[in-house]
Amino acid sequence: MTIPEAARVLAVPESWLRERVRLRRVAHRRLGKHVRFTASDLEAIVDGAAQHALTPRRMAHQWRRQG
Repeated sequence: MTIPEAARVLAVPESWLRERVRLRRVAHRRLGKHVRFTASDLEAIVDGAAQHALTPRRMAHQWRRQG
């Protein structure tokens, strides 16, 4: 999959994806000068962007630090 195709699947701007590739922050394949993505690369990008919910204990700990 090309950068424009992968960006559409991920629902992100092409520029965002190109920048992450340039910085080597997302999984991708290089075939010469061409960048390609596999389905597992896209899954890794999504998994890497996951935000974990705070547990009540963690939330209480954060409130104590702020107050």
